[in-house]
Amino acid sequence: DEEKIVASAEIIQRESERLEKILSNVMDFTRPSKYIKEFNDINSIINDTYNLFKNYIYEKKISVSLILKKDLPLVKSDFNQMKQVLLNLVQNAIDATPEGGEITVVTENDGEYVYVYIRDTGSGIREEDTDVVFEPFFTTKITGIGLGLANVKKIIKDHKGKIKAYNREGSGAEFVIKLPLPVSEPKENGDLKTGEQ
Repeated sequence: DEEKIVASAEIIQRESERLEKILSNVMDFTRPSKYIKEFNDINSIINDTYNLFKNYIYEKKISVSLILKKDLPLVKSDFNQMKQVLLNLVQNAIDATPEGGEITVVTENDGEYVYVYIRDTGSGIREEDTDVVFEPFFTTKITGIGLGLANVKKIIKDHKGKIKAYNREGSGAEFVIKLPLPVSEPKENGDLKTGEQ
């Protein structure tokens, strides 16, 4: 039966791609990362990321607001690794946001750090999970293996930055990235604060 053969082949292909992605995530998390740190504009990386998801966001009928501070200082970082961070966080926000919802990405700086806020209007994070969402192999997704956010935290830590997850008032989640500017070192006990106004 040709139809059954075609259907079976498609399942095999999808599962092979899924397993390949899992293996890639495991390898990304376990092997030492090689960074090429240059002075990058975080706003440009955000715009690149948005353009990759633009059609998918349109199909899901989600609105996106980019509130990017003009003349944002450059951050010494690896462009591709920082793009991977934003790809993971934006993909998670899209997955969590229902049709008609909104995703907001904000950048700002205070002279010592550049901040990136990624907010959604989804179901948020269970209160007991806000401290463990970045742990390896923690996931609430049926098909996930829990290395996406763990890898995000690893990359941010390797850039001497910090990342934190919050629940927003009302509904949704907010992820805050804090990256040091080249002229300063991050404070040992510096705490992240939610960007909610």
